[in-house]
Formats: sequence, C-alpha cells, structure tokens
Amino acid sequence: MLNRRAFLASSAAAALIAAALRPGAALATPVSPDETFLNRLTFGATADDRSSLAAMGRTAWLDDQLARPARDPGFDARLAATQLRIQYEASGEGDDGTWTALDELRRLNLNADPADLLTLVDWEIDRAWPERVRPGDEVIHAALIRAVHAPGQLREVMTQFWHDHFNVHAMKDEYTAIYFPQYDAMLRDHAFGNFRAMLGDMARSPAMLHYLNNAESAASPANENFARELLELHTLGAGNYLNHLYARWAEVPQGPDGVATGYIDEDVYEVARAFTGWTIGDGRWISEGVEADRSGRFYYAEAWHDPYQKRVLGVEFPPNRAALADGDQVMDILAQHPGTATFVCTKIARRLLTDDPDPALVTRMADLFRDQWQAPDQIAQVIRLLVTDPAFDAPPTKIRRPFEYMAALLRASGAKVTATEPAYHWQLARSGWLQHTYPPPTGHPDRAENWQSGTALLRMVDYALYVHDEWFGITNTRLSQGLPADIATLRDLARHWTTQMTGQPDDLAPTLAAMGISLDDALPQSETERHDWSVTLLSIAALSPQFFQR
Repeated sequence: MLNRRAFLASSAAAALIAAALRPGAALATPVSPDETFLNRLTFGATADDRSSLAAMGRTAWLDDQLARPARDPGFDARLAATQLRIQYEASGEGDDGTWTALDELRRLNLNADPADLLTLVDWEIDRAWPERVRPGDEVIHAALIRAVHAPGQLREVMTQFWHDHFNVHAMKDEYTAIYFPQYDAMLRDHAFGNFRAMLGDMARSPAMLHYLNNAESAASPANENFARELLELHTLGAGNYLNHLYARWAEVPQGPDGVATGYIDEDVYEVARAFTGWTIGDGRWISEGVEADRSGRFYYAEAWHDPYQKRVLGVEFPPNRAALADGDQVMDILAQHPGTATFVCTKIARRLLTDDPDPALVTRMADLFRDQWQAPDQIAQVIRLLVTDPAFDAPPTKIRRPFEYMAALLRASGAKVTATEPAYHWQLARSGWLQHTYPPPTGHPDRAENWQSGTALLRMVDYALYVHDEWFGITNTRLSQGLPADIATLRDLARHWTTQMTGQPDDLAPTLAAMGISLDDALPQSETERHDWSVTLLSIAALSPQFFQR
C-alpha cells in the first residue's frame, strides 16, 4: 500500500496538494452546487446527506437542520455511553496531596450540576490533576464525536463558530475546566437563537468570567480584560476601535440614535466599571460576613459593583441603579449597534461561504440582524438569508481547517469514532488546531492563508493517510466491511471511495499511474488488503481539491 514517505515523494502528491491550495481556481472536475451546499453547512457531506438533500430539497433540508433541538435525546444517550480513559500515577514527593495510581474508563458526564463539580477545586481534598480538569477533557473528547456523528450538523458547525467567536481556553486551569461543560452547552443552545440573549449568558458564564478575569473585578479599579474583548472581539470589532482618531468621548461621531459610531479607551474603562461585581458562585469571600453561594453559576456581588454614573458610547448611565442594570444596558447597546451587526455577520459569512464575502451581501445580513435583534430566531434568520442568497452557489474557495478536515474524512468514510483517549486532540495540535484550548481570546483564525503552512499541510496529509488506522487512536472501523457486492477491481473500489468522498466517481487512474499503481487488478480477497487499499484510495481522494476545499 501507500506509506507517507512514498506518497510525499511522488510528483502526484505534490500536484494534488498544489491544486488543493489554489482557492478559487477552476477544478478539473467541478463540485456540484449541492455538494458545496452540504460541505458548507455540515462537517462534511456524506452519502446519507446527499440522499436526504435530493429527497427534501434545499429549503426543507435547511428547515430541518434549523429546527433540530440543541438536546437530541438519542444522540445525547450515545454521548452519555461514551467512555474516556483517565490515567495517572500515584502521588509522589512534592505533589499537592496523596492519591493512588489510576487507570480506568469512565463514561462522559457532560450534564453534571456545576455545584457538584466545585469539589474538584477544593484543595482540602486530595486529587490528582487529571481529576480536577476532567470536565474540560470530556467536552474536548465529545467535540469530534459531535462533529462526525451528530444529526444536527448545522448546529454543530455554528457551535464551533461561536466557540471561536467567544473563545475560552477550556484548560487554562482547573477552574475554567470545571465550568466548561455548561459553557459549551450554552453556546449550543443559542447557536441559532438571539445574539443578545447569547451575549448575556456569555457574560454571566463562569467559564468566561474566570477566563477573562472578570470574576475578580471590583470597583477601584475594575479589571479591563473582559470589557476590552467584549468590544473588540465579541461585538463592535477592532475596526470600530477609534482611539487613534479621537482622544475624548465628545470627539467621537454619533449615529442617528445618539450612540457613538465606535469606541475608544474611555469606553473600555466604563464598560469594565459596568461589569464590576459580576462573579461566580463558588463560595468566595465577598465582604465581612458575606460569601457567594456555591451554585457553580453566576453570582452578583453588589458590594463589588461600582454604582456611580457612567458613559458608554456616548450614552449616560445614571448612578445607583438596580442590580445588573449597568452591564445589561451595555449589552443592549452593543447588540443593536450597526458595528456589531456588520462585524458578526461578516464572520458568519466568512465561516459559511468565503474568506472575503461580498460587502453588499454582508450589508443585507447586517440589516436583518439589526431589524430582528429581539427575535428569538435572529441568528437562524441571518443564516437563512445567507444560505438562500444566489452567492451561496458560488464554487468552493475555503480550505478545510484541520478539525473540519479530520471530521470530514471520518464522515465520508462512514467510520465510527471509538476512541477512549483524546488522541485526536494531540494529533490536531501538531497542525496548529487546539480544540477548545486555543490560548488567545481571538479563537482560531478563519482564512485560508492561516492554514497553508507546510506544517499544517503535512499534518493533514497524515490525517488522510492514517486517520483510519487503529494506532492513530480514533476509530477501529474496518473499511473493508460493507463494501458493495459489485466491486470487482481496484478501479471499482476507487470509484466507490471517490464517490463517498466527493459525491462523484473518479477512478484516479492518472494520479495512481504517476505512482506506478495500476487499477486493473482484481479486488483482493483479504479483509486486511481490502481495508488497506480502501485507505489508500480514500487518502488520495481526500487530497484532491474537490475534498480539500469547501
């Protein structure tokens, strides 16, 4: 069969990869509009997806995906039955506690009550580090299973989008890790919903409060980390940061509604003041005789809040307001701001369509985003506008990022994710993809040039060649099983796997001839050889421009 060294040494491999990396270049065998449609709205088209789309039509297919609930009982039961290994050595000298060695499989517990998880950060209880960060590990482990197998594919695509938009490093430390399951669930719940509602739950999320240090923010002085990222990354965007143009509030132009068109550092300081006292119910000391509850959820510490008047984007806030009123008004202003609408809609269009979306299309999306800012299905409406626009039939130009590429390989082959260890996370990290553990608050980049380095590309070649091998640690599915009965030659097998991968048959003869491989041979009888040939042919198809792009 084909090993990595032999493949990379071949001129055919170089030609395949070079072609895959020419976004917008005409493909020798164009991808059908329906195939592109599916690849943009799922983690990779499958044979079942193609059949469903053909039977339902695009409108009904999209309606079905947007109507699928965040909680799918059948799929949730599958996740609950999934096992993840936990392993550590006995404590030694210098360790903070005493424990015995452990190596066992445990089921995922993604719906644990956060109050129950607070014991994991109780340093009076001896625990090994893997025990303390286990909740974060479980979400990371579940991510690939969701991407490959979840029926609600569009919700999973958008949940990943919101994870990058409102990025939290799940394993920053044990505190972020224990709150991460509820953060992941919150983003999934709001994926098609209302941006203002999601913004409010994000700001109250213990994972975000801890990640950006707002959980410790109290008056005099307020911590600015969350406030700056709220403005720069979550709502208005860096393009509306006007500090290089204006030094004072009075100088910043205002829109028709009296709200400033952009923000300056003074706005950051005021927003930080508005969110003082927004902290976590983890039993922390608040003031003499007052402690936060132990809910593992949001807690408002009134004693920490700066109650005095404020001015945000030119809007005056009176002093001594009701609890949470300052922060909630900040988010109301931001959720309605035209800068937020344009920034968020540009990112959605970039994720689902192209790196450089048509400004006129973004304007239409942003207008709808603002008009429907209070609608419970605001985000779904914006997605529908984008997906039903004629521009959505444009040929594929985006390159699959490593996580998407790995998921698409497994979806196309029909392999089941059976891993009991998060090996895929380590493999992806070698390509620069850090699922739920990307350290900067920016989240993973979403342009082709960010994923065209030699390192990233070689790792994706590895995924194509090895993701179906048992040693890779993701699946034990044998691709020799379930092959159609009419496959008699390697050419038949190549047509089968190229159809699975790209929706259209290709015998791969020119590519394989360049590697000295003939397709005229009979299909081997050995299960192992059939599997190995399947992996070889699937791998070559996976490095075609038709598969590499989406």
